[in-house]
Amino acid sequence: MYIDNNNDKDLSEEIVITLRQISRAMSIYSKSLDKHYGLTSPQLLILHELFHSDQIAIGEIAKKISLSQATVTDIIDRLTIKGLVTRTKNSLDRRQVLIKIAPNGKDIINKKPSLLQKEFLIEFDKLQKWEQHLLLSSVERIASMMKTSTKHSKLKIT
Repeated sequence: MYIDNNNDKDLSEEIVITLRQISRAMSIYSKSLDKHYGLTSPQLLILHELFHSDQIAIGEIAKKISLSQATVTDIIDRLTIKGLVTRTKNSLDRRQVLIKIAPNGKDIINKKPSLLQKEFLIEFDKLQKWEQHLLLSSVERIASMMKTSTKHSKLKIT
């Protein structure tokens, strides 16, 4: 993408606009998932994670999907109410709660709902493997650049 140096928008503004477009598309798709499956994208992401595990602690889920433990706990509460997951105490450490996907949750995952929009997946599959890896690498780089420590995240108001 070529940006004229004399243009009012700089590259960082273009990045913000593009990230907003991605965020909006993901939000719209999450609403579609809710309509068809009764699940949001984060709920489906957690079900996918649980589908591939026997049982797992909330903290481990949070690490794997890059959400806070508090957010994952709230989502697990909703999935438990829906009967899609179960909670059990760890027999080795009673303080730890383990989460397991319930049969109803497995039924949803077996229907193969996609975590990404069908249109995106179609276009992504058309790309050569090196292009797919380049996109993944770029998105991972953006994600790592956006992570900030609490030390650096405080805004200075002048």
